[in-house]
Amino acid sequence: MATTEQLMAQHGVAWFDFDEASGNVLDKLGNYYTDTITGATRVSGWNGEGSAMSGNTIASTVVKFNSPIIPNGAKTIRFKLKVTSNKEGVIVTRTQGSAGNGLQIGLYNSYLYINLYEKNNLIFGTGLSKILDINKWYDIMFSWDGTTSTSAVKLYLDEELVSKTTAISNETAVSIHNMSVLGHYSATGFSFDGQLDDLQIYNKALSPSDFIQKRLVVKTTDSKNLVLSPDTARVKEIPNTTEYMMLAQGGIIKEIDSAVDRPPIDFTKTTTEYEIVTNNRTPLGKGRMFTIPIGSDFKTAMIEDNY
Repeated sequence: MATTEQLMAQHGVAWFDFDEASGNVLDKLGNYYTDTITGATRVSGWNGEGSAMSGNTIASTVVKFNSPIIPNGAKTIRFKLKVTSNKEGVIVTRTQGSAGNGLQIGLYNSYLYINLYEKNNLIFGTGLSKILDINKWYDIMFSWDGTTSTSAVKLYLDEELVSKTTAISNETAVSIHNMSVLGHYSATGFSFDGQLDDLQIYNKALSPSDFIQKRLVVKTTDSKNLVLSPDTARVKEIPNTTEYMMLAQGGIIKEIDSAVDRPPIDFTKTTTEYEIVTNNRTPLGKGRMFTIPIGSDFKTAMIEDNY
């Protein structure tokens, strides 16, 4: 279990949030992909923050990149999607359909589909059995481990597994086409009526549970100090062997899942729970609650008495 940032650090290929004020689309991972935007415009993002990229068939929109980007073999592609009509259109592609190699995600006969072609043959095809509601944001996630294992191709809608299938072969041929979104790279007439946001591309098959960030919740029963270990760079779950120390010092510890409505703390910024926390002792008020994200690369924290 990890945050999107952690998964991107380990398996990320590209991450496009489309939050630029104008101009080119930038990869949040710092890769220097360049793109050409035709007709597409930026609108309010899927969560009301930042921007999404909007396409439409009338303007023949497309965003073309200078690289295939989507990896061969194992992959996960996750994005937020809103359809504004059920017209046929391409959402994300690295192929020219059955005339080439590579992946294509789009809308056909009002249904979302995901097809992968190899040497002009369909390796697999999957999709939704329901028509997406107009003007509603959805979380779409597709993954494949790159093998012919049974049901290794998976499609999730709003984190629920809705379709799975089996690839008939591995992916070996490299697509001659670069990636494009909201339309075909080289074919016209396939622009997408809708909005795309938070496009994430990974080189590993992931599932929604991989994105769940468990957190350690600590509530102080008196004014205590939060002390961060100087050995490592981040914060991690306090091992069970040291829980008795925290309890003895007046802390109450409880593990819960990501359903908690408190975000993980950024220890470099001021929070609403307490003042900036550094490696120096910083007092926490009585009854304050804070969360510490859990992960193997995180740093140790403890509660100790004031001095």
